[in-house]
Amino acid sequence: MVESPFAALRLRTDAAKRFKKVERATAVIWKMLMVAQKRFRRLNAPELLAKVHAGVRYEDGIEVIQEEVAA
Repeated sequence: MVESPFAALRLRTDAAKRFKKVERATAVIWKMLMVAQKRFRRLNAPELLAKVHAGVRYEDGIEVIQEEVAA
């Protein structure tokens, strides 16, 4: 998820290396990130991100509780 904003930027880094001044290359990279930021999607429930990272499953926005089957 984090990689996608930098995909377009990665294509432009070779071009940025050709600038004579570091400040100009930095300005181009900064502007690219500002343009990409407009397309970011805000998370609906950032407080649930820790649970998703821990492996909790959700279906249609509702937490799925898995019951263990006794053998």
